[in-house]
Amino acid sequence: MKKSLFAWTLVGGITLSGLVAGHQAHAWNDGGDPMETGDDQEYLVLFNSGKINEAALDELYEAGAELLYEAPEVGLVSLTAEDEAFLEAARDVQGITAVSRSFEIETNDLMFEKDEDLFPAENSEEADLFEQYQWDIKRVTGDTAAWDITKGSHDVVVGVIDTGVDFTHPDLEDNLLWGKAFHPDANGEEDAYRDSGMHGTHVAGSIAANGRSLGVGPELGLASYRVTNDQGRMNWAGILDAITTAADDGVDVANLSLGTYTFINQEQDRLLRLSSMRAVQYANQKGMIIVGANGNNAFDLGKPVTTEPGEGKIRGPLFDTFTDIPGVISVSATSDRDTLTYYSNYGFRNVDLAAPGGDFGPEWPNEDGDTSLQQPESRAYSTIPVERGSYGWAMGTSMAAPKVAAVAALVKSENPGFSRARVVNRLQQTAEKLDGGGHSEYFGHGLVDAEAALTR
Repeated sequence: MKKSLFAWTLVGGITLSGLVAGHQAHAWNDGGDPMETGDDQEYLVLFNSGKINEAALDELYEAGAELLYEAPEVGLVSLTAEDEAFLEAARDVQGITAVSRSFEIETNDLMFEKDEDLFPAENSEEADLFEQYQWDIKRVTGDTAAWDITKGSHDVVVGVIDTGVDFTHPDLEDNLLWGKAFHPDANGEEDAYRDSGMHGTHVAGSIAANGRSLGVGPELGLASYRVTNDQGRMNWAGILDAITTAADDGVDVANLSLGTYTFINQEQDRLLRLSSMRAVQYANQKGMIIVGANGNNAFDLGKPVTTEPGEGKIRGPLFDTFTDIPGVISVSATSDRDTLTYYSNYGFRNVDLAAPGGDFGPEWPNEDGDTSLQQPESRAYSTIPVERGSYGWAMGTSMAAPKVAAVAALVKSENPGFSRARVVNRLQQTAEKLDGGGHSEYFGHGLVDAEAALTR
């Protein structure tokens, strides 16, 4: 089978001691270089309340700003301005909690590998790829035992807040219900119904593929909330707008295989944390469960880390946004040996649950960098856009989180009267302990177990 490798690495970001380039799945705010739109610079402004302060916004317009994007249920706007003095002028406007230069945020993974010669029209034997490759889905579903209880239904919808989903994929098209796009240059359905890369389609397949490959809940409903432009870049206000819109749309579970790290001791970091907390709280009040990937840098989150953003070092606890926020299920990644993957973030206060994210097998990484020791089939296999090959391998906490999201949706399908909190509690109580009793810094409450969650 012919294969083609795609290594996705971070374009820019803060530097952390010990960081290996290319081993990030989360995006980073750099605290330094601003985003630019033509000759203008881009800024984020968070108002005091959870709504847009129109009077304050008018003052910002008078200071030379133009509106780029807004998240109305969060009270956040993205603006452009040419005058470099705009930042200080905005800080003097009453009704504003925080203002900062914006930043680039992208989804990234350790590696994607597509099968170039594998297309859905060929060898259409039902679920043959699932039988061959999808150890991770089998692990979560009790080797499909969970499906004897329920495979889900379209009455329960999982929102994929990501790079978009390929609505033409034969394994996904029957379960994809709607799509929306959330970035400043969004072009209606043309963007809403396609993937700007491969990430979102791979995530969606792990949740609800139903064809040659299968997801954890192969009959669940899917909704795509694309937050990237065609270059894979995101707008922070667009991400938060997608979260609150999904909650308004009645989405039951939202998967966030994206995020950024913050230190809380800079204005930009405070803006990010406060605004994301507002979005999560809004969604939780609507009853939406949010599941997040906790990152691929092998960090013990919450512990002090020395960084060098912009000019000068900062030392302080490192937090992951969104998974550090109360109300978000934080997911670490396990291997096909039920161990924590070499890249997964962890931490006693950060991890809630674990799920298979895949890696290169027990001999990797190694000091000599001998790639012949890699075992590709220890990664996660799922759907990718048809034009890019239809199916492929990936690994990361981005691949672990959607499995937890799907199990949450299956529990909701079987128990439609369960509240958000009761579904989350069920997942935690029935998770399989991988390293003894109690709460683990690596696996939280344990490995998510669909069969147990549906029967106990």
